[in-house]
Amino acid sequence: MHDVLWVTGLAGGVLCLTGHLASPVRQWLPHAVALVAMLAMAPGAGDRSTLLAGAAALGVACLWQICEGCRFRRPAESVNLAAMAVLTVGAAGTAGAAGVERSHHSADVPAGVVSAALTPWPVLFLVACWVVARAGALLVRQAWPPRFPGRHPGRRALLLGETGSVLMVTTMVVMIGLP
Repeated sequence: MHDVLWVTGLAGGVLCLTGHLASPVRQWLPHAVALVAMLAMAPGAGDRSTLLAGAAALGVACLWQICEGCRFRRPAESVNLAAMAVLTVGAAGTAGAAGVERSHHSADVPAGVVSAALTPWPVLFLVACWVVARAGALLVRQAWPPRFPGRHPGRRALLLGETGSVLMVTTMVVMIGLP
């Protein structure tokens, strides 16, 4: 099941990146970092240090997006990258807890260590925060339209970016939630 989920998340990353390729490099670079971070979540490839490095890269990409990203989509995409960074840290915690379970043969591991990493409540709370933040970004954009000269992204680019971000974040949530 993780293989199918990982491919779905990877397809979401490709959709996000495709929606930005017509833009300057400074606008699509954070999405390339997100795609590479999604590659780190491949089944069997993402040990704890790789996932933590991916989370750090996503955090830097989020800051880059806030400073240099597309003015029209900056808030929503920054929220996406921040959620992905937190989910990647959660995946690193899950990978670390599974590694503790394997290395100590479950006899030396305290009862709550592995189960605490796999509980769905923190992940569901993060998803709820992500949904509220995304809705807030869209509502603020509707209430106070941006007043700046420049190129607005086309409908196709918006559709690709939104679809890709939803695929990536929900895939990451499901991958962390599945044992």
